[in-house]
Amino acid sequence: MKMQQGILWAVWAVFAALFALGVWSPFFFGPVSAPYSDAAVQVLGFVLALLAMTAGVGSMASRESLLKAIWAGRIDPGSTGGLARMLRTLLGTWALCLFVGAMGVVMAFASAKPVSQWPYGLAGATLLAFHSPRARRFRGARFAPSAP
Repeated sequence: MKMQQGILWAVWAVFAALFALGVWSPFFFGPVSAPYSDAAVQVLGFVLALLAMTAGVGSMASRESLLKAIWAGRIDPGSTGGLARMLRTLLGTWALCLFVGAMGVVMAFASAKPVSQWPYGLAGATLLAFHSPRARRFRGARFAPSAP
């Protein structure tokens, strides 16, 4: 299990590095003047917020379905097949976290204000930290919620 845990942490670290690069890119490569009007940027902000919330909820649902499958015994995290399924699900979950951060980057480039992305960056970083592959979450039925 230690080797599998190491693989998951290594992949997660790559996602965290990509997230950090994406979030900091508007500060170094962003436009000097806003290419869109303030009204267009406000509408864009609303649309991006809806997309980011949808991605955040999707990441939580994906992770929850993975944990329920592990707790029910349908996935064995110690086996090769179980690790592959966990990795596949976690890759999708972490990609949704990157998507939330990317919405902030789009907002920063559209408004020419790198600081305007902070809600998306903060939300994406929080989700990525929440979805980190901590071992106690994947240990099996003894950590499963008790039945009512």
